[in-house]
Amino acid sequence: MDNRTFPQQMSDWVTAFSGSWSFIFWSLVLLVFWIWLNVSKTFVFDEYPFILLNLGLTIVSTFQSPLILMSNNRMSEVDRERVAEIVQKLNEITEAQKKILRASRS
Repeated sequence: MDNRTFPQQMSDWVTAFSGSWSFIFWSLVLLVFWIWLNVSKTFVFDEYPFILLNLGLTIVSTFQSPLILMSNNRMSEVDRERVAEIVQKLNEITEAQKKILRASRS
């Protein structure tokens, strides 16, 4: 059962997508197209220093970074809970084995 909130689901999706080869490919395609469009003089809206492109990339990274961190923090929390469950089970097994050893010595 998925008991994540909507923001948690979105941050997980952003993390999964931004860490994929498709994100790298489409980002590269967009950057090359943007630069080609403005350098080829066919439809110039952002000349050489590409200020608008830099602004767009800055905005993407500004929102992307906290979302990735939120997803990683949530996954760390989930991992800590899993480790606690495993430790609990190991302690129960150890106690059961101790009882068996005590019973066999008697």
